[in-house]
Amino acid sequence: MDTKKINDIEVKDYTDVTLQSLTAKYLDAIDDAKKLLRSEGYFVDNLWQTEDVTMNYDCTEEEAQEVLEGALTNEATYQQIWEAISYEAESMNLKRRD
Repeated sequence: MDTKKINDIEVKDYTDVTLQSLTAKYLDAIDDAKKLLRSEGYFVDNLWQTEDVTMNYDCTEEEAQEVLEGALTNEATYQQIWEAISYEAESMNLKRRD
């Protein structure tokens, strides 16, 4: 099995050089976008994409976007994230601002 790495991602049985170079350019562009967002204070190490939905459900890309929007912007998700942030900050003995 032919195995190569693109941006530290292992790619197996990848033989189309044109597609491979386009994929590498695409992955580089995503990496650059993450670097820019990170430099502005955004956490980008846990991003969701429509494939996370379509690999488990028979739906369109648009429907998958709706699923992600609903799941990631609902009150319970926000509440859990804020609780997790508080837990992590307290476990690091960070002082809460008044």
